[in-house]
Amino acid sequence: MNKKLTLITYLLVGLGLTACGSDSEVTSITEPEPEVGVIYGPFTTGTVQERVFAYYDIDTLSVLELTEEQAATNSDWDIAFKGTSVYLNNNDSDDSKEAVSLYFTDNNSDFFDNGSAVVNKFINATADSELDDFIAVSSANISENTEFSTDVTAGILEGFYNYNSTTHQVTAAVDHYFIAYSDTTVTKFRVSELTQSGYGMSSITINFVNQLSGATEFDALETELVLDATLECSNSDNIYIDFDVNNIVTSAEAWDIKIPCLDDTAADFTLALTEDATAIQDFTNSYAGVPESDIPYYGFKSDQYTVLAFKENPWYQYSLEGNHKLWSQYGVYLIKNTTGVYKLQFTSYYDTDGNSGNYSFRIEAL
Repeated sequence: MNKKLTLITYLLVGLGLTACGSDSEVTSITEPEPEVGVIYGPFTTGTVQERVFAYYDIDTLSVLELTEEQAATNSDWDIAFKGTSVYLNNNDSDDSKEAVSLYFTDNNSDFFDNGSAVVNKFINATADSELDDFIAVSSANISENTEFSTDVTAGILEGFYNYNSTTHQVTAAVDHYFIAYSDTTVTKFRVSELTQSGYGMSSITINFVNQLSGATEFDALETELVLDATLECSNSDNIYIDFDVNNIVTSAEAWDIKIPCLDDTAADFTLALTEDATAIQDFTNSYAGVPESDIPYYGFKSDQYTVLAFKENPWYQYSLEGNHKLWSQYGVYLIKNTTGVYKLQFTSYYDTDGNSGNYSFRIEAL
């Protein structure tokens, strides 16, 4: 008997409501079958002005009341929602815990034609019309070669060097530019040269151009900053750089990026942004400038950010009729956690009053 059924039985015994075969025997209770295709929700993620997370436990089919700080280490939630973003839990509760992962069955591939959304498919689809697609997905869809993906944490300043797996040599990726926004200054920089020393760097050259506050284009000429990592790491655990003054500074000053020291002779192959700075990658050298007012629209990210599995497999299309509305594809996803595999289909992003950020979906264990 499962834990839920046992609890129900105990409660009924305590109330004297069980059907008994004898004074000491309690007959089993048949748990009702769940309704096929039942829709759960809507679960709110707040208003447009102030979005919040909704953390969902797919084992208990319930929202968990967690702060973001609690959720960062909590392993009970499986999937979370905030605005249009959907997150998978990758917190490890113990060595046997695996990150929650997903696989997109692509069952509604006819909603697209050569990569373009078929508008009529999206706007005419309803939860009722797409129920059969949800029902059709079964455990047979979980093949041995099904590739599940997880949310992955990445660093926005990754990719400043090239690694040769044959020679094990590292060289500067001279055409990989980064654009950082820090202290109201926009800076475009690249690593133009580095010297490898064992598993670290003994020297590194950074070329950069600033775009001062109020400007819309970067300075015409690059500034070059040559760092002796061997010298700097003999005196500190990190090398701190301030682009405004074109120099190495201390941790107490307004630095923009840092290079951690591997030991007291070499720096690690890592660049990191200061806490309140953001950046984008410009590996095609496309941007002559980034107006400060437009930064919210360029996808600037903090030093460490999450690559969402759902972002790689989007469940919706936006503004198909030019009205900023979001439309579900009604595709079916497989969500895997430590207890099994579930199928999931998003049915709405709105509540009955049309407010956005309110998720409804079907979910069922396979």
